[in-house]
Amino acid sequence: ETAAALPRATPPRRWLHFIRDYMPQSASSSSWQAALSLGAAFLAGIGATYLFSSSEFKKRGLGSGVSRKAKAVSDPEEVKQAIRSVYGSVAKTGTSLYDEGTHGAQQPTASCCGESNVDPMALAIQLGYTKEELDGVPKGSNMGLGCGNTRTIANYAPGEVVVDLGSGGGLDAFIAAPYVTAKGRVIGVDMTPDMLHKARANRKTDLSKYGCCEFRLGEIEHLPIGDHTADVIVSNCVINLSTEKQSVFNEAYRVLKPGGRLAISDMVMHTEMPDEMKTDKRLICGCMGGCEHVDKLGEIMKKAGFTDIKIAEKKGFRKIVAGWAPGTGIEKYVTSAWITATKPVTPGGEAETPLKVSMDTATPDLDNTAPKKSA
Repeated sequence: ETAAALPRATPPRRWLHFIRDYMPQSASSSSWQAALSLGAAFLAGIGATYLFSSSEFKKRGLGSGVSRKAKAVSDPEEVKQAIRSVYGSVAKTGTSLYDEGTHGAQQPTASCCGESNVDPMALAIQLGYTKEELDGVPKGSNMGLGCGNTRTIANYAPGEVVVDLGSGGGLDAFIAAPYVTAKGRVIGVDMTPDMLHKARANRKTDLSKYGCCEFRLGEIEHLPIGDHTADVIVSNCVINLSTEKQSVFNEAYRVLKPGGRLAISDMVMHTEMPDEMKTDKRLICGCMGGCEHVDKLGEIMKKAGFTDIKIAEKKGFRKIVAGWAPGTGIEKYVTSAWITATKPVTPGGEAETPLKVSMDTATPDLDNTAPKKSA
């Protein structure tokens, strides 16, 4: 009866009134001490619960479970504005996507959506970059926002034109530069002005090395690039953010030269996720909520005109995803994959090749190296 009479979140004063009204006046001092101790423990429990659900939730990134406070978004323009705002903040501050509200504490960026106290260098190496190539790019270009190293599947050659969809601070563009040499070009496209400013500033740190790179403001659904320009299009953990994926691949097809290729690292859905995850603002901006199912993604690419389509899950990556959003169970639905395809030399002139989807269900070991290119 006493427990039932107690309000769920009794403030300290209410608790003292409760003791005063319900404790007999003749109660011993030990009884009063026990009652006060019980009250203190109760309030401590409330405080711990509040701390975990607010400060700690934000400090860890996405926290445990899909946020009840995270706004549900579904309107494409609202999604785009949210993404531009979030990544603009990352570009300006170099901080994690979701460390706001932690009493002004600034944490280094770790990943699209992971814990904010992870070193970007360590994360990038975990994703397949080498220490040598990370040491060789401008400081600040690695913000830990990818889900793989596109260089390992792009097979760059001197003189090629590379287009990077969602180039961010320029990391993958700068890594590509030495491979295409001064005879080639690397064109990065990003819709966030602050990211564009950061990439251009990074380029100026060594024009002799990165003079072949340029960065353009634009949306990947409407590329500011002419027809038949690129030999290879790369993208790292960006296409999942678009609400118009068919337009993205249509544009990629238009911009590629006949015989050109896609070399993409992106998040994909291997199992249909709940609707509340698909509209969760934090999961969307964190490169997970907006993922397309692998089967649908293959159909989108095929409709755009691509052939030799391959989507291969990165072995063991679900373990990494689990750390990006602890407690949400998002790894049951999404993972990272290598996505490759070719634009036919002549539309309709090549025999249609079957879509190849290889999804890893066991993921016993962590191995994020790219699949070997067949001889």
